[in-house]
Amino acid sequence: MTGSNRRRAATLGLLGLGAAAGWLALSTAQADQAPSDKAAPAGKTMGFAVTNFPFALYKGADDCPDGPVLSAKDIYLKSVSPAEQKRLQLPENLKEFEQKAYHTADGRDVCEVLDLPREPQRSPKGKISYGMNLDGTKDGAATATTCAHEKFTSPDGEPVDNQTYRVMGCMSNYRGPPGEQGYLESLRNSGFKDGGTTFLIELIGVKDPKNDNDIQVGIYNGTSQMAVDPSGSTFLPYASLTVTDDKRWRSVVHGRIVDGVVMTDPGDIALTYVFGGAPRDYHIKAARLRLQILPDGKAKGMLAGYMDMPDVDMTKGTKQASAEMVKYDCPSIYQAIRRYADGYKDPSTGKCTALSTAFQVEAIPAFIIHPEEAKKTADASSPTETR
Repeated sequence: MTGSNRRRAATLGLLGLGAAAGWLALSTAQADQAPSDKAAPAGKTMGFAVTNFPFALYKGADDCPDGPVLSAKDIYLKSVSPAEQKRLQLPENLKEFEQKAYHTADGRDVCEVLDLPREPQRSPKGKISYGMNLDGTKDGAATATTCAHEKFTSPDGEPVDNQTYRVMGCMSNYRGPPGEQGYLESLRNSGFKDGGTTFLIELIGVKDPKNDNDIQVGIYNGTSQMAVDPSGSTFLPYASLTVTDDKRWRSVVHGRIVDGVVMTDPGDIALTYVFGGAPRDYHIKAARLRLQILPDGKAKGMLAGYMDMPDVDMTKGTKQASAEMVKYDCPSIYQAIRRYADGYKDPSTGKCTALSTAFQVEAIPAFIIHPEEAKKTADASSPTETR
């Protein structure tokens, strides 16, 4: 049996064990197993592995009436005459066209000159967006810690904040066609299947999975690869997945369950993921999770909060030739991020340093193993040396 087949057989074995244990994967939670300094509330645990984590981008038919975000080539073509546009787009002039579009007059890559004058990047004109009301206002007026901004209305009619949607909502490689993810979202989410990324959610101290006003919610990176079926197309529930031992990527917040919906208090969380083969981070402040536990044991909901500007920014270490492949312009997106930042106001400058952000979350049941538990199991299974 090959190594890959052995892993698949082991995975299917775990699946059988999980099904026998019950769809909700409940287990007794011991206080000394809590992933925080605070003792876990008495009760059981419920574990989930995230299978989908895209930005929550509403896709109204008329949201981008001016068209998608312009790339550097698009911007340069707008600055020259129709005759020059035609000449530059001839195949034999491609190298000249790229040199002029991707560089300043003195030869610097435009991704190194982020304050280069640009027209405001195109953003959604619609009034509807997914998100949560993070600042507590109805109109987006400035507060002591937030900057004034225009609120969206959720599909349910509630005022919500999602300034990241203003930055990404008209980027074709994020927005994608109706009913589909854009290329960049698909690339990022592929990390869950290829082993680059594992996100775990743990409900700790659950006394009633329908209504419980005092639970802890852990949001972690995992070190185990997600389990998929032999075809590699479907995630398998009830796999045993280990939490990272790096405390930077282990967050625990207080929460409650109301009519089967998990809701957390605001708290800071951090996650790391693989994007195009390189690690990227999410630092989300005042994050809050809403997660509905579905009848089939899966979970679906939203994670929202304020994400640090550098985590939204895609210009760090990028050349415009690379940015052009996914249809954005470095100075334009850099300036848009700063224009739309609405959270965590710097008291010395009065400028905000983070953007309201929302992610859609889909997850399946999983057995979550903490590093200290894994070590105990490994130590117990190690053969004792005799003399």
